[in-house]
Amino acid sequence: MAYREISDRFWGRVAPLLEPFKRSRPGGSKALDFRNVLNGILHVLKTGCQWEFLPPCYGSKSAVHEHFQRWAHAGVFAEICRLGADEYGELVGFEWAWQSMDGSIVQAPVRQAVCLAAEGLGRNPTDRGRSGSKIHLLVDAAGMPAGVALAGANVHDSRLVTPTVEGRLAAAPEPTVNNPQHLCLDKAYDMQRVEEEARRLGYTPHIRRVGEEKQAATAETQAHPARRWVVERTFAWLKGFRAIRTRYTCRGKNYLALLHLACALILSRRIEAA
Repeated sequence: MAYREISDRFWGRVAPLLEPFKRSRPGGSKALDFRNVLNGILHVLKTGCQWEFLPPCYGSKSAVHEHFQRWAHAGVFAEICRLGADEYGELVGFEWAWQSMDGSIVQAPVRQAVCLAAEGLGRNPTDRGRSGSKIHLLVDAAGMPAGVALAGANVHDSRLVTPTVEGRLAAAPEPTVNNPQHLCLDKAYDMQRVEEEARRLGYTPHIRRVGEEKQAATAETQAHPARRWVVERTFAWLKGFRAIRTRYTCRGKNYLALLHLACALILSRRIEAA
């Protein structure tokens, strides 16, 4: 295969979640192997190809797509991501002390007459009002995805802080005076209400101010270096999956399922590399 298939370790974590979807009655056509189906979904995620061009080695393209939609609407991919985050937290450990958050707009040339906010679509203000979506991401100090939210491209980053924190993939420890949790944000969040919101969520906010010039390195800045860049690297990892780089799925649940699967794979591969 041209692209990496899921590992035995990853499949061992996913297989129990798919047991309820197995056929309970005998007869009919031969049941598809769920591991092969998941590899077919991964192929679409990685290459960005249309479902109708899925290689036949994964089975019927319509059957693979039907399984994907059933699992997505049942929340299977979100659960896969949560289990991956829990395993990463146990074996490697999230670096909660310094977290970063940012949003990234993706084009969404889907077949919708209007931009539906309920599906995470909106008119992209940077692309002549064309349909687009925004991925809002929370990462730890190592850039590991810790929370993800989906919204329309017209939703400002500052409106997605609480939804992203509340949708964390793994439970973070409560911050204390001796072990605070810092949240690094760029100029888009330079608002008093965002700073107050971050403090209510238990963070010590570090927001780059509008008009603030880059300062020369000093002993103080070297002790507390910029940590926002890690979220940009994580976006680069996510957009290495071509089905995420440009959104062609009409349903928000389906696109969010692909996001969750991509985050789970990033966490799983970091565990295997550790």
